[in-house]
Amino acid sequence: MKEYRRVPVDDLLTFEGNPRRGNIAAISESLRARGQYRPIVVNIGTHTGRPLEVLAGNHTLLAARSLGWLEVDCGLIDVDDDTAKAVVAADNRLADLGTYDEKALAELLSDLDSIEGTGYTDSDLDAILAAQEQPEELTDRDDVPSLPESTISAPGDVYELGPHRVYCGDSTETDSVIEHLLFDGLADCVWTDPPLRRVVFKDGAA
Repeated sequence: MKEYRRVPVDDLLTFEGNPRRGNIAAISESLRARGQYRPIVVNIGTHTGRPLEVLAGNHTLLAARSLGWLEVDCGLIDVDDDTAKAVVAADNRLADLGTYDEKALAELLSDLDSIEGTGYTDSDLDAILAAQEQPEELTDRDDVPSLPESTISAPGDVYELGPHRVYCGDSTETDSVIEHLLFDGLADCVWTDPPLRRVVFKDGAA
């Protein structure tokens, strides 16, 4: 930055063609509740012919005007037109590339006396906190039920489920599978790896 100073809002020029569509109401709430904590980046305009053009913070400027503010904090730079456009693109895009540590976010918001001006609503906070809760398991994952004394399905059984068939048998016995499921026909595609990733050799082929 060349310098920092307060600039009258009426002297500042918004960037024409800014692709970002900001939430003026949310920014206004933040300014009203917390004040301006980040300066607007303004191009002096020596190289562009557009004096005091906002490159980063266009919607902050609009929100400040909507609140009736007379001045805003600005950081001034002096760049050419190509660099100015790159600054606008980067300011809009780089925040989109970040992600959240949801646990840290939940802790941060929970520590606040009020979330007013943060851009988060009470419903947002409830959803974030709910996502951090570990659901109670209905059963013990280590509790393995005993095998039944008698079974319903038996090798050779075929169940028809609409257009589908389920065959109870040994997947390594290909002749039996073809007979019961394909009726000696051909499948359009078979993508399988039974059983348990074992390589089974039959007639010299895996």
